[in-house]
Amino acid sequence: METTKEEKFQTLLVLSIRILLALIFLSYGMSKISGGQFGGLTEAELNTPIKDLSLFKIGWYLFDHQPFKAFIGISQVMAAAFLLFNRTVILGLLMLIPIIFNILVIDLTIMGYGLKVGFFFRLTGYLFYIALLLFYYKQFTFPALRSITQTHSTPTNLKNKWTYLWILLIIPLLEIIPAAPKMLFLIATHPKEVWVQIMHWFT
Repeated sequence: METTKEEKFQTLLVLSIRILLALIFLSYGMSKISGGQFGGLTEAELNTPIKDLSLFKIGWYLFDHQPFKAFIGISQVMAAAFLLFNRTVILGLLMLIPIIFNILVIDLTIMGYGLKVGFFFRLTGYLFYIALLLFYYKQFTFPALRSITQTHSTPTNLKNKWTYLWILLIIPLLEIIPAAPKMLFLIATHPKEVWVQIMHWFT
């Protein structure tokens, strides 16, 4: 069956959007990984009281620290790479949505008016492109959306309703369990300090 002009245009448009988003976020991600983005404060600015610095300068300084910087950079590179392969393109699109929303909220919070307006339209444009791609791949995305939004009920097959009171005990235990590895780590790395703290509790 011969491809129509409309289908050819859709194919070219979809590939163009995928490549554009991949190039943009590959560039953003590699810039963070290589140390080319964030930071940038002068010695004078570093010695300036924080109340006298703009939110943009403060944010740029904070975002320059690890592991935040590497995490964001690697996430952007991964999402960009996923866009280039048909098998992973939807995963890449879904990864980009929270990444872009996060950037958008941060930019609206810390940037000056001019930059804020510019990045708002630019980033919302990227979100619009993502929406177009998700609609284009609707034969895959719509069934997945229906699957995750349908009602998933928890079986309630306990005959004695009083048994549910055990939940009041289980919930605190679930909160405590993640603290066990932390305690073991502190005992292994700072045994003296841990012993002093324990003795302090009982004296």
